[in-house]
Amino acid sequence: MTIIQTHNITSVCPDLVHLAKKEGLLFSGNIMFFVVFNEDDPIAFFGLKLSERTATMKCSYVIKSERRTGLLCRMTRYRLQWLKLNRPKIKKVDANTTKMSLNTHLKEGAKIQARYKNGITKLYYEIL
Repeated sequence: MTIIQTHNITSVCPDLVHLAKKEGLLFSGNIMFFVVFNEDDPIAFFGLKLSERTATMKCSYVIKSERRTGLLCRMTRYRLQWLKLNRPKIKKVDANTTKMSLNTHLKEGAKIQARYKNGITKLYYEIL
């Protein structure tokens, strides 16, 4: 597996973005994306919205055939490790998760900050 970094996800994997949108994933601006490739095929992507002292995990998507393989856990660990190495001043990371990814984040050390009626759960990680 190879991971590349981009700010223009649509130019790197337009078909994967289209699938993600069909499944209800929402995109916002100013996100740094990481795209996971299996050989030449993009199979997942995930993003970080960065500010000076905080980061927000955004836009995690894994194609259906690769779900339940632990890939989301690896993607979460990759983001946290990337932040430690490249943005050491960031000590708090937020994530707004769906029910589908909530347990993965909790397994990776996230803490629940709030639960919303629309099914979204706000989480946070502390990087020490």
